[in-house]
Amino acid sequence: MNNNAIKTLLILFVTTILGVACTQVQVYERTANISGTEWQNTQVPSFSFDVSDTTKEYNVYVVLRHTNLYPFRNLWLDVGIQNNNDTLRYQKFELQVANASQWLGTGMKDVYEHRAPLFPSAIRFRQTGKVTFHLKQIMRRNPLPGILQVGIRVQPASFTEG
Repeated sequence: MNNNAIKTLLILFVTTILGVACTQVQVYERTANISGTEWQNTQVPSFSFDVSDTTKEYNVYVVLRHTNLYPFRNLWLDVGIQNNNDTLRYQKFELQVANASQWLGTGMKDVYEHRAPLFPSAIRFRQTGKVTFHLKQIMRRNPLPGILQVGIRVQPASFTEG
């Protein structure tokens, strides 16, 4: 092999390695801290991200972190969804956090985390641009004790954690 062929192969190899190394699965996850671990129904955290590919399917999750001082087995939310400047649409969502004998989700000592799918299956966003989610607690008790953080996670449906 001559030097030009070796240089060409080396450049091709390095370019391929860099291309593979720089390929990332885009996962969006943001949470909002709840002041004093008491979630007021007037506190409505919002989370925005940009959609650039309308052909991909995404899984959308509600994220919740709470202490063992949370007094209920579930949490009812009004989840608002707005694409770009379209109308804000709300849907009710129930998150099961415990059964009769124990907390669900993952936990350490007295803090538990839940990631619950917002939709029964993966979705496609119909248009590119900004999508905003709003999370409002609609429980009868206000403020709602024991809540540390709430948030949204959006990931490609093909994403698997390693």
